[in-house]
Amino acid sequence: MHSPDGTRYRATVHYDGSAFAGWQVQPHVRTVQGDVEAALRRLDISGRVHGAGRTDAGVHAAGQELAFDAPPSWTATELSRALNSLLPSDIWIESLKETVPDFHPRFHATGRRYEYYLAPGPTGRAPHRRRGTSWIAKTPDLEALRAGTRPILGRHSFERFAKSGQPVVGTVCTVEKAEWLRTPLGDFRFTIVADRFLHHMVRYLVATVVEQSAGLRPQDDIGRVMAGSEDVRPPGPAEACGLYLTGVRYRMGWNRSPGVPGLWPIPANTDAGGRRFTDRDPMKEEESVEPT
Repeated sequence: MHSPDGTRYRATVHYDGSAFAGWQVQPHVRTVQGDVEAALRRLDISGRVHGAGRTDAGVHAAGQELAFDAPPSWTATELSRALNSLLPSDIWIESLKETVPDFHPRFHATGRRYEYYLAPGPTGRAPHRRRGTSWIAKTPDLEALRAGTRPILGRHSFERFAKSGQPVVGTVCTVEKAEWLRTPLGDFRFTIVADRFLHHMVRYLVATVVEQSAGLRPQDDIGRVMAGSEDVRPPGPAEACGLYLTGVRYRMGWNRSPGVPGLWPIPANTDAGGRRFTDRDPMKEEESVEPT
């Protein structure tokens, strides 16, 4: 597991994105990548930290995967403990382990999972709730949300649901799962799994489906936007504060189970993918956790 630059480590990381200008290092602003690299430098470990997803300003993570090289004198346990002692309180390393020298969390990923949390009603406006969920005044209809989301399943161009200036690799994404449910706290959780995501894609989709379910847009609007109809456009993106990167999939499986600590506690009678033993997943998607 050693390379000329040392030992390659991979870590699963959580962060509250509220105070960050995003994941990627940028001049004169605070970023998650910048804070992790600063903590490593305090341990005399230099070099770039690579992440699986470039989350935007205000977006959170409960399953970002990162990788970096460190001297082989460190053990994974020692390094995890040292980093968590130096990182600010809004970044936490859930797990850290040695990996193969050429592992890259972004380029080796086969899928990513995002979750968006809507908090309806008066209590959703409470300050401690607003930090990690998006408030919505009127409680939406769950079945209307589910029906409005069905057209996005499969392989499509999501150019109309993305910020302009997408990368040259194209705008086609394969959405494997798009599911709405109510959490034990009464929030609405939208889970989406795809091979790749465009800039602001999840937030544009959430905003469109929510408006459509509330009767503010025709029921077929999301399908018409995807079909390229020029007479309809999505609304502005939903708030960043409700969005979480909650998992990255690799050849051996997911780096962690679904959910966000404090928002979606996974009950004891569920499997590693977060499904109840007595329920069947309507999308019939198999989600496994990568063995340690």
